[in-house]
Amino acid sequence: MLLNTEPPRHKRAISLTPLIDVVFILLLFFMLSSTFIQWRQIDVSAPSESQAESREQRVVTLVSNDGTYKIGNMTLSLKDANSVVTVVNQDPDAVYVIEVKSGIQTQSMIDLLDAFKQAGAKSVSLAGIN
Repeated sequence: MLLNTEPPRHKRAISLTPLIDVVFILLLFFMLSSTFIQWRQIDVSAPSESQAESREQRVVTLVSNDGTYKIGNMTLSLKDANSVVTVVNQDPDAVYVIEVKSGIQTQSMIDLLDAFKQAGAKSVSLAGIN
């Protein structure tokens, strides 16, 4: 019978320290590279046919990116904070349909939509690009 005189082999344990370091570095990278923006939601709903027939529709045309808009033959601006409030106070139950000229930025359209909602308009709708 042969005797095994070699010293027993010890398995080298895999160190978890470098793995944990890499995980924390990746976590730190993703935390610093991501952006945290608070999104606001604006409710836009199309009125039913019975509501649309009973309410007067007022077409609001957004003319330029600086907030200039037209209602009928009046030209107003979003820079004047009271202009939207005055328009809405004349007829708060009307359906305000926002129509946008081509080439206008989406943010300008959202600003106008938000201004009408903040002024107390009960129903605001988007018509599209003209």
